Amino acid sequence: MADPGELNPSPSKWSLLQVVAVCAFSSVGYSGFTSLPFYVYNHSGYFTIAYYSLLLLICTPICYVQIKLGALYKRGLVGIFSHLVPIYKGVAAALLIMTYFRSITHALEISYGVYYMFASCKQPFPWAIQAEVNMSSHEAKITIFDSIKSTPEDSYFINDFLQRSVHIGSWGPLVWYLVLCALFVWALVYFIILKGSPGFAKVLTILAPATAVLAVIILIYGYAAVPTSWDSVSRFLLTVDKKPWSQSDLSHFLSYPEFWLDALDLHIYGLGLWAGTLPFLGTHISCTKRIVKKTWGILMLTYTVAPFLLVAMLMPYIDPKYPAGILGTEVGIKPGLFYLFVSIPHKFHKHGLSPFMLFLIYVTYILVSIQHLSFHILMIWENLWPSIPKVAMVFFKRTPFLLAAFCFLSFLLTAPYLSQCGVYLYQIVRFYVDRLLFALVIFSMVPFIIGFVRQESLRMPIDRIFMGVWYAAASLLAACFLIYNFIVYLYPESILSYEQRWAEHLGWCISLSPLLLGVILGAIHTMITLKGSFMERLILSLKAGSPPSNDAGDDGLSVDTGDTDLKSPCSSRHNTPMTQARAPLLKHHNTLPEKHSQLGNSHTLFPQSLAHLPVSQPNLHKDTTAHNCINSPTAGREPFSPEATAAGYGTLQMPKSKANIEVVMRSTSDGNIARL
Repeated sequence: MADPGELNPSPSKWSLLQVVAVCAFSSVGYSGFTSLPFYVYNHSGYFTIAYYSLLLLICTPICYVQIKLGALYKRGLVGIFSHLVPIYKGVAAALLIMTYFRSITHALEISYGVYYMFASCKQPFPWAIQAEVNMSSHEAKITIFDSIKSTPEDSYFINDFLQRSVHIGSWGPLVWYLVLCALFVWALVYFIILKGSPGFAKVLTILAPATAVLAVIILIYGYAAVPTSWDSVSRFLLTVDKKPWSQSDLSHFLSYPEFWLDALDLHIYGLGLWAGTLPFLGTHISCTKRIVKKTWGILMLTYTVAPFLLVAMLMPYIDPKYPAGILGTEVGIKPGLFYLFVSIPHKFHKHGLSPFMLFLIYVTYILVSIQHLSFHILMIWENLWPSIPKVAMVFFKRTPFLLAAFCFLSFLLTAPYLSQCGVYLYQIVRFYVDRLLFALVIFSMVPFIIGFVRQESLRMPIDRIFMGVWYAAASLLAACFLIYNFIVYLYPESILSYEQRWAEHLGWCISLSPLLLGVILGAIHTMITLKGSFMERLILSLKAGSPPSNDAGDDGLSVDTGDTDLKSPCSSRHNTPMTQARAPLLKHHNTLPEKHSQLGNSHTLFPQSLAHLPVSQPNLHKDTTAHNCINSPTAGREPFSPEATAAGYGTLQMPKSKANIEVVMRSTSDGNIARL
């Protein structure tokens, strides 16, 4: 079994166009379809203040630092933590476990959309007539309050579609069409990530534009054909507690905790601030300051615009005053999910809108959500890949078979949610799985800050200190919000009735499992794998690894990053063995041009006495007139001075199986690589 911290030797590189396609909807997720419209209606247009304020204060440094570290170390979350602070690799494993639990519930919600996509093709709509529910006196006693809150669409979803049992203790069989829908979802995920990161980026360059086109079509139809479209928009943006908002409401919202907690909830699960996707995105770009900033800017721009474009698309189809029913009032169900399966179906039935447009809405929902889910599953898979036992790899022989087994296992873990009592399990998992996320946020600060600040081994630029402090402040602010949410809102809340409170122990087991399986077992594994006495192992587990050399990527130490490290060993990008000879470089910092100069010139990189520096034989060529050399850093504008101070070392490298020679040089201010 390989070390999870093992460096990925050649991660695939995504072009900026592919980065745009990946960030466009996979970063937004399906929150634009569900939670964001719900929060906008609850807090009116004022919600944009909290949304963009936290986007600037919290998301900006966290996204930049994590993308930068992924690009610099060319490793996933576990690999970065294993290298920086080995004993903390369990924290990364815990974050991935938490992400995987959430991905299972995401797949369930997408499977609901798959069923409704096909159900929307039926005429009349199956939810148009409320199904009669025959219940015993005991069932009526339990569900009498649910019946009061229920609507025809909500009753169809709960009783006909989910076939929900009376309580979590009354186990029922699997709902066969839900099983097929979930299998369809995981099959989609498998084919999207089948070819790894390169194939995933190529697939999203097709899916992202197709999704955008569908969104534009739905938006135009909504404002042109829905009779009450503009009334719905005004109710969303300009209504507070069923009355028009006034300026005095702003101070009320700014002091309202849920106003900020809801915005933070969107950012955490939309951008995946601590899900591991940001370093994963960084591993597939070049580690130059220009590329990192462009990637970070693309991510922030798409996340700034795309979610509200989806809200603008959906607002004409939502009646915010329509009763939410059971789906919108019970604890643990994703906020705003009832808009998608209750309010929108009601609007189409009420106004006789085109069933084809409803079909397109669910297709768009599936496309946006499947990109988000596939991105997270691919990230988990590539973090998991180095730790897969060799026995499993030998058994499956081919990577696609092993990936198919992983996706099928994920489908099996989704199966309990597909039973008649599965919605109760879904509520428990969603409500408990990340209630201790604040602990992992605090733990993860240490390796992220160490890794970002220690990029440069020769100097400590003020910008890195500033960004490191900003990252720490943003993480602490987010942790404080999460702690407050846990104490005030989550811990006192109960999902199930008093008779079924025993099931909440299962929720606490799910909540604690990332910490137990990840943090504790990860620390134990680190102590076992290290060598020496207990104290020596403990010291080694807390000792941060050295910043990556040029081995970490083709341009990890480049002129654009300023991440120059003369102490790091130089390795060629060729696969053939090299013979090396060392020679001093000149203390000049100008960028070298691609052209060469002849040997007789006085401005050569090596003095003429060193022009015939032996590599594997006394002379490289018998005909010295054909012998080229690299231009000086001044590009011929300044004569070579033998008294110039050597600032570093150049490495003269020649593949044994090739005739060309490569000279790699690093100076203290740049990391130029010149080729002969």
